[in-house]
Amino acid sequence: MPIQPALRRAQPLRSSRTRHAAHRSFPTVGQCFDIEVTRETNGWLIRIPEIGGVTRSRQRATVELAARKCIATRTGIPIGYVAIFVASEIG
Repeated sequence: MPIQPALRRAQPLRSSRTRHAAHRSFPTVGQCFDIEVTRETNGWLIRIPEIGGVTRSRQRATVELAARKCIATRTGIPIGYVAIFVASEIG
């Protein structure tokens, strides 16, 4: 009695191109806070309504960092997990 080889399904040919998932940037895991920024004579006033916080910054470039530090200090959330959204900017 002859032995028959096991039946196999034909394997699809793999193309030389491999498909890679597109790199997408997603927000970090954490909590996002809205802030209100107002220009003053000596800098910027930053209000954080969700926690009732107020802080100041001398330069516009450091407003987000000042807000994140204030939120991290008041809430105990690590600064790396705090995201900021400027809801309104006057000035």
